[in-house]
Amino acid sequence: MGSQIKHIICYSGGHSSAIVAIETARRYGNKNVILLNHNINPRYENADIKRFKREVAQYLGLKITYANIRGINDEKLIPNQFEVCEEAGSFVNPHNRQILCTHRLKTQPFYDYLETLEKEYICVYYGFDGEELERVDRRKTILNDEGITSDFPIALWGNGRFEKLLKYLQKSGAKNPEKIAQIENYENKDSWERTIFSTKEIGIEPPNTYTVWKHANCTGCLKAGKQHWYCVYVHDYETYQRGKLSEEIIGYSIHKEGWLKDWEKDFEIMKLSGIPANEHISAKIFWKSANRFTKMDVEDLFPCQCFV
Repeated sequence: MGSQIKHIICYSGGHSSAIVAIETARRYGNKNVILLNHNINPRYENADIKRFKREVAQYLGLKITYANIRGINDEKLIPNQFEVCEEAGSFVNPHNRQILCTHRLKTQPFYDYLETLEKEYICVYYGFDGEELERVDRRKTILNDEGITSDFPIALWGNGRFEKLLKYLQKSGAKNPEKIAQIENYENKDSWERTIFSTKEIGIEPPNTYTVWKHANCTGCLKAGKQHWYCVYVHDYETYQRGKLSEEIIGYSIHKEGWLKDWEKDFEIMKLSGIPANEHISAKIFWKSANRFTKMDVEDLFPCQCFV
């Protein structure tokens, strides 16, 4: 790619997107690298994620470019995930069943921003890894249909990663999988070596949220499962209550598994019995332990009432 190409990093505030930004800037120089972020209301995006975004941007000598819903600049005025869904009267798009908050807060502002650029002179970068080839394929297909080039340094640069993707596409029945190599020169990138695997290598600590949460998403993520909402119940009960209110306003549950208000009794028993509120525990182990306790009453857990 020539120097005129603008390298658009989908800069979420997560560790993977930071690694992608660093790898891309090291490969192409930072002159045409853009850190594109969708700012989130500080009540629902941890302050340490914001710290992390700033420090990585400073390391790269770049400013963060914000593409926010309705062009709102003041992060405190940005609507949260519940508010945008309440405004629409639904948690999901009725046509494709995708969660609405992602589209309203991130996807639409992203495409609005790209419309300000010449598509033939941009490449969009994502932090998907080598275990997410299905996501790579899906995102690539969507952007290719829009005439937009994309790249996935963690998943596809170096160590035979492109060959792995090619085999995946051939196996999945994708049309003309070799076209990816022709358009984006992945055969060359297959020999590129990664230069960084953790921001600790440059003296920047990843967000401390990773001790509990798997991703740098909003607290109270509407796409996350029941285990995430147990963590929200324990660590941020105010957000849990906000989720309950949103379900009441819209008249539907966030998850097909059930309503937040109906999970509270089990969650309280799990909390009292010491089930760790952590997303990093495998779901199988987590629910095997949790289900054993949720069959009991609090009195069964503490028969002498000594916990009062």
